[in-house]
Amino acid sequence: MISEYDYIIVGSGAGGSTLAYRLSENSRTSILVLEYGSGAGNPLHSIPKGFFFTLQGDRYTYHYPTQPIAGTTKIESWTRGKVVGGSTTVNGMMYSRGFQPDFDALAAHSGADHWAWDRILATYRSIENHALGGSPLRGEGGRLGISATGATGELADRIFAAAESLGLERVADVNASDDERIGYTPSTVFHGRRTSAATAFLTPAVHRANVTLETRTRVARILVQDGRAIGIEADRRGSSVTYHARREIIVAGGTIESPLLLERSGIGHPDLLARHGIDTVVESRQVGERVIEQHGPGSVQARLKKRLGATETLNSPIKLVYQGALYLATRRGPISTAGYDFTFHLKSDPSLDRPDLVGCVTPFAIDPTASKMKLAGHSGLLAGMYQTRPQTTSSVHISGPRPDDTPLISPHYFETDVDQSASSRILGRVRELLAAPPLADIIEGEDFPTNAVSSEPAAALEHGRSFGGTIYHAVGSCAMGPRPDDVVDAELRVRGIAGLRVVDASVLPFQVSANTAAPVMAIGWIAADLIENT
Repeated sequence: MISEYDYIIVGSGAGGSTLAYRLSENSRTSILVLEYGSGAGNPLHSIPKGFFFTLQGDRYTYHYPTQPIAGTTKIESWTRGKVVGGSTTVNGMMYSRGFQPDFDALAAHSGADHWAWDRILATYRSIENHALGGSPLRGEGGRLGISATGATGELADRIFAAAESLGLERVADVNASDDERIGYTPSTVFHGRRTSAATAFLTPAVHRANVTLETRTRVARILVQDGRAIGIEADRRGSSVTYHARREIIVAGGTIESPLLLERSGIGHPDLLARHGIDTVVESRQVGERVIEQHGPGSVQARLKKRLGATETLNSPIKLVYQGALYLATRRGPISTAGYDFTFHLKSDPSLDRPDLVGCVTPFAIDPTASKMKLAGHSGLLAGMYQTRPQTTSSVHISGPRPDDTPLISPHYFETDVDQSASSRILGRVRELLAAPPLADIIEGEDFPTNAVSSEPAAALEHGRSFGGTIYHAVGSCAMGPRPDDVVDAELRVRGIAGLRVVDASVLPFQVSANTAAPVMAIGWIAADLIENT
């Protein structure tokens, strides 16, 4: 078995898969991709609504328990993909990219033009194969299939009309605007099938002779010699293995796993490492710090007076069988769309220069009395919203020296004035949409949270602390920046050690008004150029 490669990529998610595809275009290089999860062979992974099932259990996902949210007794579960393709194989498929001010701010922060909007946009256009066709703001012919479709009919018409009555513009592509707007949710679904980072990038890369993929392989630590990362130690299907890298090791485990691997390898805060019996190789005190997660202060579910929407097409075994057969025959129907049909962007305060909130609506209702995810027996719609650019920071650290030690995740939300101001208005803004005609004409009432929870900012914020939830978009645990204490530099190189980079959501020093999949694929794409030009 080959044990030496030019590049070793740890993780096969959005960053690792895209990076492997780009690096492998050079046939003279050899690449090893390591993934702790299994292959993405389950047919449910390709069926868009299949994520309701694959997110359950621990076969394809990690469910990391957090410490109590600061100021509460509530413990969250931060879920991530544990499968080839990482979270892009099990997520809700929402393809949210961010816009020019976000990436120009990233370029200014890092001091590097390759993170500016012009470069990011060109990258998106190279990656995408958008069902709406190419334009100056989206791509056509790339490997990542994107669609922007959703439920149609009377309920959809009423949702759009209500949003327009509030001043939101209906657009075909919500990623092509930075105004207050509503449209069908751009999603990584193409011709009724999920497009993950694995199917778009890693699978074609593995078909090349110079790429090796090893699954069920958990990396314990990075080997360092004379100030350079030279290899990794891992457990592969119960056996200890060592792989060596001639050029570089690229960590692409995500905001949770990447800082844990660095800390287990002796890269982190000396005091923390010493507590767990780990010798300090590189002092990097911000590893695992500066984590920023988007947080939703709770969804609103409205019960409808009429039989509309998709709930009653799927809320019994017979209906599921019928819709499953329809999907297999046509790749259409409610099973063929992503987690949320409609996305809208708006301002928490009219004085802001751009939207700071994003909302999602799906024409489904869940059973609020069920202990597990189950559709309701009546028609309804579910609406949620969250702040796109929160500032409150959390942390992720090891609890011991072994890969199977549970991480210590300390979540914090709503601690800055900006976060409190924006998030305290979310419940009220969601209810404004539901109260706007002609949508209001068919709403019977709220299943939850009901009028027992006031939209008044202080009450709404307190409700969000206790009953809201993580959006699974954490960034920042290995954040890039120009300062000596920033974990990675603008080229994503880990400071203080040669031959080691991080290429995933953890390098983002702040939220970029997006979910993480799209920006991280762009980061992986650009990182290949940075590596090749080193």
